[in-house]
Amino acid sequence: TTGGKRCPLKYTRAILDAIHSGELAKQEYETYDVFNLSVPKTCPNVPDEMLNPKKSWTGTADFGDEVRKLGELFNKNFEKYASEATPEVLKAVPTV
Repeated sequence: TTGGKRCPLKYTRAILDAIHSGELAKQEYETYDVFNLSVPKTCPNVPDEMLNPKKSWTGTADFGDEVRKLGELFNKNFEKYASEATPEVLKAVPTV
């Protein structure tokens, strides 16, 4: 089974508060594979494992396999719009 779940609202609010106060910009970031997203390692009032989905994964399916599948699905769907995308957007597609 997959093991993803939604972030609890209280943590979503804490992340938004950290964005608005500027605290999130001061944190250290790591790069999230496949999607090449910068993810903060810490955020005030949010457990670290909530910030990186791999750390909170509870499913029996392999997390890496699920992320690659999601990247492939994104890329397949994006093919419909690629001709309208800017070069910057084309460079930002998932790498699978």
